Amino acid sequence: MSALTSIACAIFGMGACRRAAAPLGEADSYVVYEPEAPTVAAGAERGPQGATLPLPRFREVRLDDPRAAPIHRIANDGFLGELLRTDYLAKQLIRDGWQSKSFSVIARAQAQEPTALILAGSRMARAEEATMGVGFATVGGGFGVFGGAAQHPRVMWIETGDDPLADPAFVQTASGRVARLIAERLASAADEPGGPSGAPAARALIDGYALAMEVIGREWRVGEGPQGSLPPSAGTGTQRERFAGVRSNAFVMVPGDLGTLRPASEMLTDAGVVAAVIHRMAQSTGVGRKVAPPEIYAPFVGQRVPPGISPAAVLGPIRNFQVKLLCAWAGAILGGHPPRDLVDLITAYAQALPAERSDLYRIFVVTTYGATVKAGGVSPKPANATAALAELTVLSAEVSAGRRTLRAALPQ
Repeated sequence: MSALTSIACAIFGMGACRRAAAPLGEADSYVVYEPEAPTVAAGAERGPQGATLPLPRFREVRLDDPRAAPIHRIANDGFLGELLRTDYLAKQLIRDGWQSKSFSVIARAQAQEPTALILAGSRMARAEEATMGVGFATVGGGFGVFGGAAQHPRVMWIETGDDPLADPAFVQTASGRVARLIAERLASAADEPGGPSGAPAARALIDGYALAMEVIGREWRVGEGPQGSLPPSAGTGTQRERFAGVRSNAFVMVPGDLGTLRPASEMLTDAGVVAAVIHRMAQSTGVGRKVAPPEIYAPFVGQRVPPGISPAAVLGPIRNFQVKLLCAWAGAILGGHPPRDLVDLITAYAQALPAERSDLYRIFVVTTYGATVKAGGVSPKPANATAALAELTVLSAEVSAGRRTLRAALPQ
């Protein structure tokens, strides 16, 4: 908007004239903003282009602002960088489609924008409680009151906390938030204009994926020795409890009773159980670190890898797993069968990567103590550990051989 136009708007009572928005930046990049006023509440109404109404007003955080220093530091040499690059891969997948199928026009447009991180919200909130939205306005240009607000209705954003410097477990906080953005972006990518974003059926998968990445973020080492990892006391009590719960597989148990399994149907839609399975998948040699067929990598790094070099080696172990999971999830969505629960996601992954099926089923069956495969499951009591492992091994083999299904013990 020119200065003359701005003056005309003010004179004729059109002070709210809007300037056309230029792209915020490259899709394979991130930007850091802060609210000019409090952000909109989570779950706000969405407009016809998927944008949150009304658009919150953000201002850019300078590169040298000390509050953003933790973001820039761990984006370069920490786990947050792995997740930001995973989001770039997710956006590329959404832009290009998968196996000759395309995502919605709105999702493709959103995937052309950078990843937006907002310095707002409480670090006490879990990833699924942090405010997330689509679209915002930035203030700038013009002279004083004559400057209009540039509208960016397509940009997906999420809060990372208002003061990362004060968060001793910021890598865990930020990892959960960015991971949620990735999962929300993918789960909502098939929506048509006006459709629900992040359908309720996928909520446990979105939250579980975010929690799994939050745990890996806390585990991630930068440097050598104790200085390279978070101290056990870092973060809130809730963060430490969630981390320990996933690592110890406590979410499959009845709360307060570590010797009794929860009902199998509850496990499949519990974010903690989803997180435990995804965490074990990512860490597994037979799943997370296994090299996939070339067609999995072709859309991402196929033309940029020299002959004789494995795309998996270029991506690294974490993004190697992320690419496989994203492709499996995207394939199910575009195939008209978006995953509703954990078994759906496991099934989609097994169909996309059949060479990993045996190890994948074993991870799922062992993590859930066979509760979805055999009525009542297998005893989780430590005294029965040897017999339980043997039985779980047999159940995993029967599922891999097709003699049982992953839902065999669930009501039809």
